[in-house]
Amino acid sequence: MSRVGEFFGDPEFLKKLAYLDLVAKQIFTGVRRGERKSARRGAGTVFSDHRSYSHGDDLRYVDWNIYGRLGTLFVKEFEIEESANVLLLLDRSDSMAYGDPDKFSFAARVAAALGYIGLAHLDRVEVLPIPDGKPRIYAGKQQAPRMFNLLETVKTGGKTDLLDSVKQIISTTRRRGLAILISDLLDPRGWRPAVDLLLARRHRVFLVHIVAPSEENPDLAGAIRLIDREDGRKLDVRVDKRLLGIYQKSFKTFCRRVERYAMSKEIGHARLRTDLPFDEAILSLLRRGGVVR
Repeated sequence: MSRVGEFFGDPEFLKKLAYLDLVAKQIFTGVRRGERKSARRGAGTVFSDHRSYSHGDDLRYVDWNIYGRLGTLFVKEFEIEESANVLLLLDRSDSMAYGDPDKFSFAARVAAALGYIGLAHLDRVEVLPIPDGKPRIYAGKQQAPRMFNLLETVKTGGKTDLLDSVKQIISTTRRRGLAILISDLLDPRGWRPAVDLLLARRHRVFLVHIVAPSEENPDLAGAIRLIDREDGRKLDVRVDKRLLGIYQKSFKTFCRRVERYAMSKEIGHARLRTDLPFDEAILSLLRRGGVVR
């Protein structure tokens, strides 16, 4: 069982969000309009260019000042502004309940902070707890409390299936934007197909890899029984120095593969340990330049 609720009602947590919002305002300077502009041309609000008048063009968009100087008709073109879209994919599978603090509590706070900043600066945030969650859309900073309420009610449960979850969200929305996957990436089918699909649908992707300290360096010794949190499978093993070394090497290899994949696809990536102070974790994400650019 995750312990999310105790954080969203904590005045210190809200103070940290306010501070992070101030930092984000500096980072978002000059970004907001760049993210919001559509490539489509038409009668919008941001002037783009002039073009020669063609028969049938709306005379309201003729630039009469140019006509007065040159005697030639030119039409003003505008870029249509659209709300930027931030998609938060929050892994709530049973494996995220592991750790102290558990990975999901940490991940939910990360989602809350990024969602809050998104609402304050980019207008539209879509939150999807995976697996089996329903996408919820929030627009504008005034809806941040509703988003927090959702994150407070989400509980861990179910098996990790990132690909099916991504298929679900892309079937319900055609809006492209920044897709932030917050997960431990422990998917038996592999996490890369899900990210590949997001990229194929022309989303900008940022991976937030959540890790518990005891996953990196487990404090285990002797005869133990390992139980898979998601499917209940059991494995009896005797842990010694040699076996721990093999495990630690495998875990580091897994993390390096995530990093190399992110570099090869030119997508943002951060590995966050749950013992990292929350505000430091968010500042690290913002300053990497992958969450906003």
